[in-house]
Amino acid sequence: MKGLFLRLIPKTPREGKSAALVTLIVRLINNIGKSYMTNHKVHWAANVCTFCFIITGLLQVVALFMPKDDPEKLFECFSVLAFCSMGVLKLISLRKYHQSWRNLLTQISILENSQKKKSSDSYQSDDEEVDNFSAYIDNYTKKFQNTSTILTGMYSFTAFIFIISPFVEYFLCKIRGLECLEYPHILPGWAPLDKLSFYGYIVTVVGEFLAAVYCVLVHIAFDLTAVGIMIFVCGQYSLLRDYSSRIGGLGNHCNLSKKRDLRAHYRIVRCHQTNILLINTINELDILLKNIIGVYFFFATLTLCSVAVRLKSEEMSIMKLVNLIQYMCATLTQLFLFCTYGDAVLNESSVGMGQGPFAAASWCLSPRIRRELVILGSGMMQPRHLRAGPFNFLDLPSFIQVVRAAYSYYAVLGKKE
Repeated sequence: MKGLFLRLIPKTPREGKSAALVTLIVRLINNIGKSYMTNHKVHWAANVCTFCFIITGLLQVVALFMPKDDPEKLFECFSVLAFCSMGVLKLISLRKYHQSWRNLLTQISILENSQKKKSSDSYQSDDEEVDNFSAYIDNYTKKFQNTSTILTGMYSFTAFIFIISPFVEYFLCKIRGLECLEYPHILPGWAPLDKLSFYGYIVTVVGEFLAAVYCVLVHIAFDLTAVGIMIFVCGQYSLLRDYSSRIGGLGNHCNLSKKRDLRAHYRIVRCHQTNILLINTINELDILLKNIIGVYFFFATLTLCSVAVRLKSEEMSIMKLVNLIQYMCATLTQLFLFCTYGDAVLNESSVGMGQGPFAAASWCLSPRIRRELVILGSGMMQPRHLRAGPFNFLDLPSFIQVVRAAYSYYAVLGKKE
């Protein structure tokens, strides 16, 4: 099982070779049994895992209403059900809106390929360095590789501990000679097959295992796809800011030149096209993420509150304590990850005075080209927000707001106890 998780970590490219950002993202999506770039096909194993995922989710919903006089069981069911429910929403997004996700990845691939391709119409000045877009692309691709490796390892380790902890606790209970009331289960759901026979219990546990692993795979694929697109946007805005600052060249010559104006016009058009593509990418990503992140903010608030209440009120074993703490840390990390990169998109998408087109050598350009430069700069000044539901934005202040709301709910429940 551990080997299954390790294979999800993106392979490091060989020395001298750099995998494209889209290639890395598509590999993650392929891990959940989908083919994205060529066609939309779902592997039969993915359908089996999806079936187990949905059934175990429904059994958790039933179990949520069963322990009326057992708050410990209630909080446990809710926290796990919240994580699985988010997995269902992300899976629906990847399947139902696969064409929108594919369009985003196609736009990224086309833009990167055009930037890596050397054009004979680049109007490169003799006294300037050659445009090195590949360095920017390799830089943010490497950043995504590092983020993907760390996040996948953390998710995999959390899932591994979560899956084995009930069985370890059960065997420790047997070794100590204590009475174990029921067989261990991976997910806290209703298990009617346990009462039929031991084979029914095996079927239930296998279904829970497939559901738990597939849920983690869906979270990894969705989160890293969204984060990868955010990293792409931030890296491209950094590239655009540097490239647009060189629209007028070095500015060593103040005399007007038709060749220099042609070069500046070409660069202005190219910057405008890139800016429009990045704006469209942010808008499309916002549509895909807005509702899911809004629901996730709500679930994360209640999950953090329930975990804090359980840590205070319950007497639990070491394995259950470790499992609960790492689950809370994983929830905070996932929330912080989205808010951090959403905040980065907000900051990188806005060009301030003295940056980008406003830092170009406009004094050596004709009045017509200067007007074009001002229009480009005004179009690049507006910051772009990613939303989290109808009321919040995806940024660091929203992360603080969620944590504070979770603490407020915890304080109220603590007083009632």
